[in-house]
Amino acid sequence: MPVTNHHDEYDNHSEDWALMEESLQGEWAIKRAGTGRLPKTAGQIEAECLARTEDSEMTQAEAQSLYTGYKERAEYPLWVKDSLRTMMGLVGRQEPTIKLPAAMAGLESEATADGFSLKQLFLRTVSATLTKGRKPLVANFDGDGKPYVSAYTAESAINWKETAVGGRRDLSLVVLKEARPKSQIDEFSHDAEDAYRVLDLNEGRYRVRLLDGQGQAIQDEQYPGRQAGESSEALKFIPLVFVGSTDNSADCDEIPLLTMAKAALKYYQLSADYYTALHYTAHPQPWVSGLDDDSELRVTGPMAAWMLPTDGKADYLEFQGAGIEATRKAMEAQRNSAAESGARVIDVQGVESGDARKARQDDQHTSLYSVVVTAAEGIEQVLKYIATWQGLNPDQVEFSVEPKFSREEVDSAMMQIVANMVMAGEVPRKVLFEVLRKAQLTDLPDEKLEALRETGDAPDGDPLPAEDDTK
Repeated sequence: MPVTNHHDEYDNHSEDWALMEESLQGEWAIKRAGTGRLPKTAGQIEAECLARTEDSEMTQAEAQSLYTGYKERAEYPLWVKDSLRTMMGLVGRQEPTIKLPAAMAGLESEATADGFSLKQLFLRTVSATLTKGRKPLVANFDGDGKPYVSAYTAESAINWKETAVGGRRDLSLVVLKEARPKSQIDEFSHDAEDAYRVLDLNEGRYRVRLLDGQGQAIQDEQYPGRQAGESSEALKFIPLVFVGSTDNSADCDEIPLLTMAKAALKYYQLSADYYTALHYTAHPQPWVSGLDDDSELRVTGPMAAWMLPTDGKADYLEFQGAGIEATRKAMEAQRNSAAESGARVIDVQGVESGDARKARQDDQHTSLYSVVVTAAEGIEQVLKYIATWQGLNPDQVEFSVEPKFSREEVDSAMMQIVANMVMAGEVPRKVLFEVLRKAQLTDLPDEKLEALRETGDAPDGDPLPAEDDTK
């Protein structure tokens, strides 16, 4: 098998990752995908087929413009992007507990290859797991022996293998796809070529290779030892952690915001039909009868009144749009589905121990709480790898986060998410308030939720319900 070979799970999730990436980039990324996200209608396909015939009165460009207009009228909502921003606002208020040996203290303020802190690495990891379901983190040392964490995207880890060791599954191979600048004189070019960083265990020793697409070595293979190779004692494990949305195993986890992204895509497809139907309704087709073959239709006036001969007739073919209302209701259903999925991800129900809450939520669905806890556990593990690599005691390393999402903060955050879905008042707020209650995110009545949305306080100073310590 070539180095470019993919793990089966990678191929199974790659389309979902592509959709999530386009959702985060926004409407133009979705529209650039063309028929991959918005299929052509049967009429548009037929028009393009007819335009290719010799006796067609329509050019191919004119036929293709039917789909172009159809696509441009469609609306892709930024539910995923806006919801992620709101959720990360909640996560950003959480303060990690960080304990490091003195030799690793610098990591707290400068942990990544681009010089960002452990807190920033944590936020990036949570964001990635919310949108992609995984974030590969690799322990590394620079040329000066200074430790740092290399963060990869879900799409970068194209292949991996695990081996059973003493009843435990340990990584024995990981292939990471990287983009390397091409060697050229043009300093302003962004052209890049693929390279493959292969991490494996060779005769029980951690080995690093950098290969091109044909499997040829770009650099000499390395057997990193303690203190970035200054010791001859090589590592006996691959210092990589696959941070997931539910656990930190190598398996691909579910994507918490995928349901919302799919609802947004379906809304986009429905909106193309909806706005095209409205377009046709607003532009009726004129027809004229009673003209001789050699008659000339004369037009006058600012709104193009027709000068017809005796017995001539003119009128409009009106587009009835019988399915417009059904399409609108289907779009509303997708909006509510997205709001419900957002409510499930932000699920906060009373006060539980971390383990109890995480176990309950992992059993039901991926929640923001479990994503935060799992991300912290993954970062702690990669820090322990660094400690072991440096010959330090990994038990002295701690990176943990006990999420403290208050009911008021969560309700306000969810209000922000659903408010983004009701722009222009297309859906009554009471419908979305019901979504919150259905998701068991709140039991507040409409008037208190409305007040909370506006000011963050319940009306007339009426206190919000206290959290139940018995849950």
